[in-house]
Amino acid sequence: MNFALNNDNNAAVDAAKASDVAIVVIGNHPTCDAGWAKCEALSDGKESIDRRAIDLQPVQEQLIEDVFKANPRTIVVLKASFPFAINWAQQNIPAIVHMAHNSQEEGIALADVLFGDYNPAGRLVQTWVKSMDDLPPMMDYNLRNGRTYMYFKGQPLYPFGYGLSYTTFAYSNLRASSSRLTKDGQMSVTVSVRNTGKRDGQEVAQLYVTHMGSKVERPIEELKGFQRVALKVGETKVVLFQLKAKDLAYWDADKKQWVVEDEKVNLMVGGSSADIKLQQTIGWGCSCGRLAIFANRGMMTLESR
Repeated sequence: MNFALNNDNNAAVDAAKASDVAIVVIGNHPTCDAGWAKCEALSDGKESIDRRAIDLQPVQEQLIEDVFKANPRTIVVLKASFPFAINWAQQNIPAIVHMAHNSQEEGIALADVLFGDYNPAGRLVQTWVKSMDDLPPMMDYNLRNGRTYMYFKGQPLYPFGYGLSYTTFAYSNLRASSSRLTKDGQMSVTVSVRNTGKRDGQEVAQLYVTHMGSKVERPIEELKGFQRVALKVGETKVVLFQLKAKDLAYWDADKKQWVVEDEKVNLMVGGSSADIKLQQTIGWGCSCGRLAIFANRGMMTLESR
């Protein structure tokens, strides 16, 4: 094993040239390696310090490019507290691993992933954008002005819920359990998930909804449930989501109450907010104080992303 702390005197490049595979570890220090209210790097942040950029520090970006030029078989390990706009790495580096700041066992955990002893199954809980230009002004607190996966209309670097695996998964048989639902009731939504790859692994199946005819501005899509399911090679399991009527309500500021509208709602299931595999539209109709759901049980739409 060859090691270089940085590329001073071309140390990292020389180590990369002398190795079968190069691993570049970059990211941020959780406390900026500085005192209270101090962060030198624009892209760093912590309590009392807002981030002023989301790009990597120039020296880190250059390190990746130099090592990759010396050895195209490069893996980038991004050890980070928050999203970074790693556009160049995404376009050029064959493998990227993101990990948060962990304990003294993080080196062993990373080695298990890189050597294939563990099949990663992490998913992003934030939308990673390509640029600060994709975000509203920092002091704009209106979520509807393009914030989060629910209202962001651009093309993200990595979407909410995103994460890769050493295996692949297929979805089928999306079904809603009932054609009617009381105001305070719920319905079951099931989908079959199959491990179609060559490794045992875990999939995080995600249920999103889109409001088709709302009278108010609603999210482009909204997560309503997720389930982590472990699957052996070739194994299929049925994943169950419980969707409550109140989960589809919005807060009416004038009435000062939650309201469930008369509208169609699209159910979407997949591996991330941008990887929808199956969709099904359910219709709402009010009758005798009850909310009726009429499930369209026709052909499902399979969408490959």
